[in-house]
Amino acid sequence: MQKIALFSCFLTLLILILLYGCDKPRDLITPTHIDRVPEVKNLRAEVGKTATGKRLVLLNWDYVDNGNLKEWEVYRALRDTAGGNYSFLQPPVKVPSYADSTIPSFTEDSIWVYYKVIPVGYDRFLGKPGMVRVTLYRN
Repeated sequence: MQKIALFSCFLTLLILILLYGCDKPRDLITPTHIDRVPEVKNLRAEVGKTATGKRLVLLNWDYVDNGNLKEWEVYRALRDTAGGNYSFLQPPVKVPSYADSTIPSFTEDSIWVYYKVIPVGYDRFLGKPGMVRVTLYRN
């Protein structure tokens, strides 16, 4: 008898909590950081050679200046199909282009090289990055 009374009290309490314990849904807060730093658009890569015969990858990209752009950070990953093992290529660049001639030699017939360009604002917020994959072939 006590178990039935205890169970009915528990069930009544559970129903009250479910019906009256929740607030009305609230609107989501509009994020302010999404457009804070301009995004990298139309990231392009051209493969060539330097005057000394080294491999050269020239990156170019577009952006719409909103007054909060300090520099771009350029990262590179070699042979990484997941694209998560990026190395920072120093120094950060102030113009929308980057020339990479520091690609190490490789023994495979070809490799994939991934580049990521991240815009950095004066307030140190990061913008939406641009990513591109380049296939390099052995000579």
